[in-house]
Amino acid sequence: MKQRIGFIYLKTGAGHLSGAKALSSKLLDLYPDNVECSLKDAFDKGVPFFKLFFEKGYLGTTNYFEPGYVAFYQFTGLESVIRCSKKIVAPYTVGKLAEFLKANRITKVVCLHQILITLCRDAINRINKDIPLISIVMDPFTAHPLWFFEKNTELVVFSQKIRKEAAEKYGLDPKRIHQFPLMLSEQFDQPYSKEQIIAVKERLGIPKNKKIVLIAGGGEGLKQAAPIVLSFMKKSIDAFLIVVCGKNRPLRHSLEYLTQFSFFKNIKIFGFVSFMPDLMNIADCLITKGGPATLMEAISIGKPVIISTYIRGQELGNMLYITQNKLGWYIPKPDDVVQKVSEIFSDDKNLEDIHKHIKQMNIKNGLQEIANFIYNFK
Repeated sequence: MKQRIGFIYLKTGAGHLSGAKALSSKLLDLYPDNVECSLKDAFDKGVPFFKLFFEKGYLGTTNYFEPGYVAFYQFTGLESVIRCSKKIVAPYTVGKLAEFLKANRITKVVCLHQILITLCRDAINRINKDIPLISIVMDPFTAHPLWFFEKNTELVVFSQKIRKEAAEKYGLDPKRIHQFPLMLSEQFDQPYSKEQIIAVKERLGIPKNKKIVLIAGGGEGLKQAAPIVLSFMKKSIDAFLIVVCGKNRPLRHSLEYLTQFSFFKNIKIFGFVSFMPDLMNIADCLITKGGPATLMEAISIGKPVIISTYIRGQELGNMLYITQNKLGWYIPKPDDVVQKVSEIFSDDKNLEDIHKHIKQMNIKNGLQEIANFIYNFK
């Protein structure tokens, strides 16, 4: 019988949707005749308040009022708050999720957001309690308590630390906790060859004879991008900057204004792009935030990273993983960021040493393993 797998996510950050797309695409590649995949944004219709609150609230607070987000993150980790929040959200979402399961004749559910796990379980119980629920903890090293609130689920985790916490701190059945390497886009499985790098630089109009610094931070860009660029303008470093602003138009316009009235011309500014693998592969160093996907994608193709900002609590583990394993640096001050770039580029041996150390970590992509697990789980 053909499996009909439903992927449930929210658009709070890009990782949840991209994870759902990557897994569904991989399953269709591996089992084209035996699988149908349906993707569902749990707040897409009929719940505009929750969609606005969680999606826009997440983007707004993480970029412009981080203390507010951190406080909300900690507050919603309390069990009493989790139970109360579920009572508020469930009446508007569980029925719609159940309709989705029934309409698409879903035989297996994969949940990629902590808020939705217990709601998915309730929806499954309305349709058929035997439908398996697999929850993927998208935060590899520091996970919110909501990921572990629902006990009747298979749990996919990306680190021994989270596996241990799930069992010992939150009481999940160890037999239902499954550890895999972090899933990444397969576009980062192999670094580009020298010929590919030259071709990309020619296509994008990037100098071939300069070290490249990529400044990027997800769909909204890196919130410290402007002061970092200003610091580069003040110092004479022989490097070329590529800045990806994502959907953050004010950031893009402010940077374009800065460069228009500056003698600093070693810079190219992009908005939202669909060719991040190209940009990351031609870069010699990446300045970014503490999100797991970009960090691990950069490391997987051998690029040193400088984390200029991370979300306290949620992304702490990611930052510590990078710094404690000497895969990069956490440097919050723009002038210090520029100084570190200068040090890295001062001698090619510095980059060679970093590349060797990254290679020793043997970063693997867990996408295919997880897809196989989802398909074979009964």
